[in-house]
Amino acid sequence: MRLLPVLALFLLPLLSTVGCASSGDADRDRPTAARNAITLEMIDDIAASVQDAYSVVDRLRPQWLRSRGSMSIRNPQPVYPVVYVDGQRFGELDSLRTLGVQSLSSLQFISAPQATTRYGTGHAGGAILVVTR
Repeated sequence: MRLLPVLALFLLPLLSTVGCASSGDADRDRPTAARNAITLEMIDDIAASVQDAYSVVDRLRPQWLRSRGSMSIRNPQPVYPVVYVDGQRFGELDSLRTLGVQSLSSLQFISAPQATTRYGTGHAGGAILVVTR
């Protein structure tokens, strides 16, 4: 009988904390959001030492350029993000080399599930979204 009040003392604060979790605009301030974005200010800070979008990503977010493993056991080829420029499919990772640093406004990495939801199948490595000036 005494166990129930003791459990209630521990469970009530835990449940009230979970119920107060927020979403939406607060997510932009999270570290994950920062790891998935390259801003204009960041680009301008390194513009003198890089010449293209690939170099920007390589310098600031090299993990975006790494393979996400293989797609399946049957297809052991590594998968990489697909590049989109201003909302249009642009190509594979190497296509970032054709975008001059002066034309860049921002870059964002989105995960495979997010890319698939937004653009359809074929995004097992996620996507890099480039916004130009």
